[in-house]
Amino acid sequence: MDKIKHLYIIGNGFDIFSGLKTKYINFAGWLQYRYPFIYDELFAIYDVEAEWWKDFEQQLGFLDVDKFVKKYSYCNTNDKIISESEEEKNFEKKHKLPPSLVFDSKCANRLKGLLDELQYCFEKWVDYCMNSLIIPCYIKLETKSSYFINFNYTDVIECLYQIPEDRVLHIHGRASKREHLVFGHNNHLYDVRGADYEKVCDVLNGYEKNPYDYICKNNYLSDLLKNVENVHIYGFSFSPVDEDYIDWIYKKTSENCLWEISWFSDNDKERIEQLMRWKLKNRLKLIRLDELEVKKYSILGSADFATNPFI
Repeated sequence: MDKIKHLYIIGNGFDIFSGLKTKYINFAGWLQYRYPFIYDELFAIYDVEAEWWKDFEQQLGFLDVDKFVKKYSYCNTNDKIISESEEEKNFEKKHKLPPSLVFDSKCANRLKGLLDELQYCFEKWVDYCMNSLIIPCYIKLETKSSYFINFNYTDVIECLYQIPEDRVLHIHGRASKREHLVFGHNNHLYDVRGADYEKVCDVLNGYEKNPYDYICKNNYLSDLLKNVENVHIYGFSFSPVDEDYIDWIYKKTSENCLWEISWFSDNDKERIEQLMRWKLKNRLKLIRLDELEVKKYSILGSADFATNPFI
C-alpha cells in the first residue's frame, strides 16, 4: 500500500448525504411497520418518545433498571416457589457462590430477548437501506494515498467510490459481509441490590461499546496514522458514544496534521466546538458536504452502478 496521506473518518451523515435513509428515526418507522411487536416491546420497556430515537444508541444504556426490575420481576407467593427459592439460597450459601451465578432472572431474559431481536432487525434494516439507494450523491474524495475508517455498516465507500476493500476499515461491522453489526452505548451499569439488578446490568453492558476492542489495539492502524497529513471527518455526529475513538486518532496523528470536519446543523457546530480540547487551532477547517458535491448520478438501469464517471 502507498504511503497514506489522507485519512477519512466516515459517519452516518455521509451515508444520508449520499442518498440513504439511515437516520435512526427511519429505523423506528421501519421497525414499527415491519416488526410492530418488537417496536411495542421497546416502547414499553424504555418509555420511548420521538426524541429518544435521535440518540438511539446512547439511550439503550439509559434504561431505568429499578423501574424495569420492579415491573418485570416474577413474583409469586406459591409455596412451591418459596421452597425452591430457599433451597437455592442454601445452595449458594453452602458453596459460597454469588447469587448471580445460579440465579435465572426472568426480567433479564426478557431484556436480552428484546435486544437480540433488535439486533436481528437492525441488521435487516441496514440491508434494506443499502438496497434502496437509487440516485446517489457524490462528493470529491482523494481516492489515492487515502485510508477510510467507516463507522457505518454499508458499502457506500466501496461501491460508489470504488475504494479497495483493504483501504476501508468497517470499525463496527459490514452488513454485506454478514458481519456482526456493533451498536450501543458507553454507559457502564453496575447495581448490586439483587441478582435481578445485576443480571439486567450485565445484559445492558453487552451493548456497551469498548473503543479498545475496535480501534485502540489495532497496531497496523496506529502505525498508519503516523504519516497522515490530512484528516477528513465527514458526516460524523460526535456523539458521546464515539468520542473516545476520535480522541485516540487525534493522539496518533502528528501535530502538523490538517483537520477538515463537516457540519450540517448548528448543533453539530456546538459539538465540534466542545472538542477544541484537541488544540487544533489553525489546523481545523469546517465545511459542509454540499460544498464538495460533484453530481447526482442515477443508477437505475445501470448494470455497473459502482462505476462513477464524475469522480
